[in-house]
Amino acid sequence: MAIIKECRAEEMEVANRTQEESLAYSQPEIKKLLVTELWAVRGKANEVRVKQVASQSKLPLTWLEKMPAINGESGTEKLRAERSVLLLRDRTSPFIEQFQHPIGRCAKFYKLTAYNNCNFWCEYCYLYLTFRTKPVSTHFINYEKMYDEIERFDRSRIPKSLRVLNLGELGDPLAVDYITGFAKHVIPFMSKHAPRTRLLFLTKSGCVDEILALDHGGQSIISFSVNTDKVFQQLEHRTPSPESRLAAAAKVQKAGYEVRLRIDPVIFYSTWEKDYTSLVDKIFQFVRPARITIGEYRPSNGLASHISSRFPDSPLLRVNKTLVREGRKLRYPKAQRIKMFRTIIEAIKKRGADVEIALCKEQPQIWKAVGLDMKGLLCNCLG
Repeated sequence: MAIIKECRAEEMEVANRTQEESLAYSQPEIKKLLVTELWAVRGKANEVRVKQVASQSKLPLTWLEKMPAINGESGTEKLRAERSVLLLRDRTSPFIEQFQHPIGRCAKFYKLTAYNNCNFWCEYCYLYLTFRTKPVSTHFINYEKMYDEIERFDRSRIPKSLRVLNLGELGDPLAVDYITGFAKHVIPFMSKHAPRTRLLFLTKSGCVDEILALDHGGQSIISFSVNTDKVFQQLEHRTPSPESRLAAAAKVQKAGYEVRLRIDPVIFYSTWEKDYTSLVDKIFQFVRPARITIGEYRPSNGLASHISSRFPDSPLLRVNKTLVREGRKLRYPKAQRIKMFRTIIEAIKKRGADVEIALCKEQPQIWKAVGLDMKGLLCNCLG
């Protein structure tokens, strides 16, 4: 219970700080916690586990007779309906699937889907588009099916570099962990039942205290997504500050976890160069990550309409007009993103010569232009 209180206190601190920002939703909405109620569909979820989560979190629980329909509202109301609720249900699709990038700019890593969608309110989030037909944040609670798939994956003949299960592709696996308690179940499971496989938690959460004393066996990687204070203040609503995330990274590193960082999405604005250099300096004041992966803001062609329906005054709608089309994505022109990547990479090398550096979903020519070797391909999602 102490962990829940601490994480809720952090949420209220985030809410109070956020009230000072100029955002695209009303001030009363800002004061609400990440999750205000739990939903479950009768016959679609293990009732015992649903009640356990509700009892532990002390959140109101509503039983539904069918899956919730698409929310047709806009702005604040749309966000509240999608991301202030956590739906608990069983997963019928496989928990473990291999990621296939549509134009081959990414390694074929494996994802472990414990959550669909995310309860943070980041304006650039690609999950608005991914879950456009089923937008309610969801946690899958039939862990037995998941454990069986993990054990079978562990026994398979998959190369060591791909023997990592990414928990952060379709949601933030620690954002509401103080409600679900999922991490304290899955992390110890790995060392006992899947000794050849590692987990990757990609998160913006600072609530890590409950995982510090777990028997993780070196098999869980905690990767924090961080950005500049300006990007955080304007675009990453209801998230802990970058400094809070880095403080959490220091805690888990002290507890023996491998720590990685993602500086993603890199966004171009008037003081970007100074701000991203300062971010790198701040990183090394807190932690020495094993790997830093960098990625630019790269929305899918259809994401802009989903951003505008939730954040009608988002600065990203103006940014999108400066981007160029590359395949199914909008991107900064190559020369521009090479300059941004080089600036950040040079700052990292000055502070941590032994830190691995990678790019996310970029062409080989961009890797080469910024002085990185793509042969090893040590990006965030690989072992």
